[in-house]
Amino acid sequence: MAKLTHWRIHSPKPADAEGRAAKMASRAELVNMLAPFNIGSENGSPEAEVLHGPGVRMHLPFEDPVRQILVEEDDESIAPFVLMALARRFDWKFTDVDTDRTLYLYRGDDDE
Repeated sequence: MAKLTHWRIHSPKPADAEGRAAKMASRAELVNMLAPFNIGSENGSPEAEVLHGPGVRMHLPFEDPVRQILVEEDDESIAPFVLMALARRFDWKFTDVDTDRTLYLYRGDDDE
């Protein structure tokens, strides 16, 4: 079985004055943003530490607002499609935890 990728999702905005990653959203906002992608907690709680979705598990930090998410692929046949859908929808950076490579998605010109 192939080694599944771990991703760090974070804002492309620069770190704050204290060197912390830029804010993505509050926990509650993030849970609502991910719900249309069939990603949520097992019991529906917005305070959950782990969100589950098709082919992925998302580990949220304890802090609020959320500054980064650790994503584990648990099904390599589905996870890439979910991650690409998230990348298309949100202005987030996806960094491979093991290689430190960043996934860039060309979005085209919004002016057209």
